[in-house]
Amino acid sequence: MTACLTCTRDTTGRLCGTCTLRLGQHLADLPAMYTALSAYLRPSSQVPDRLGTAPAGPDAPLPVDLDVLDLIAPGGVVTVLETWRQALHEDAGLPWPSPWGDQAGRLRRAALGLRDHLAYIQLDWLAAGDLAREVAQLHRAAARHIAPTDRPTLVGRHPANPGSTEACGGRLEMPYGGVIVRCARCGTEWGQLQWLALRRRLEQTRTDDRSAA
Repeated sequence: MTACLTCTRDTTGRLCGTCTLRLGQHLADLPAMYTALSAYLRPSSQVPDRLGTAPAGPDAPLPVDLDVLDLIAPGGVVTVLETWRQALHEDAGLPWPSPWGDQAGRLRRAALGLRDHLAYIQLDWLAAGDLAREVAQLHRAAARHIAPTDRPTLVGRHPANPGSTEACGGRLEMPYGGVIVRCARCGTEWGQLQWLALRRRLEQTRTDDRSAA
């Protein structure tokens, strides 16, 4: 027996059955979620509400949601799944089909190509854990926009990590009723004690910015 690469449960392969089923469901969901997200490329005042009606009024439309743009633009969910599918084919010694068609079609084929090899991913692929975590991150990011429940609280932007000069810049969010802060872009999480230290960094950054102004 070995430990599942995502949840550490005992398993006979790389992923346990539960994590494999979750990965398969996330891959099945993402093409439809991608299509739903495309509505958010319209100016935000024109995005339909939950009843399917766009808000009316004389106000000028607001800019598009940049977090959604990150998901559906080049380098987003389509690129991520195609890159994983290519890596899977290369590691398994399979021919790699060149991407073709529009973005939605490419995503469908990439997701299906990964789902077709779930057995190999579960039992043999060393990268299975990284794949499952990144797909879950994409799924959470998409669901936050198209199936909102209680929206998380924005607590800041992810600054540069210690030793790095490049800030992530993602939204730091605390889920409704939760105690763990998560970066919506890179998925880094902070528990209560870690968040206290990060909050002090953010407050110091704001103080330094005001002093420099």
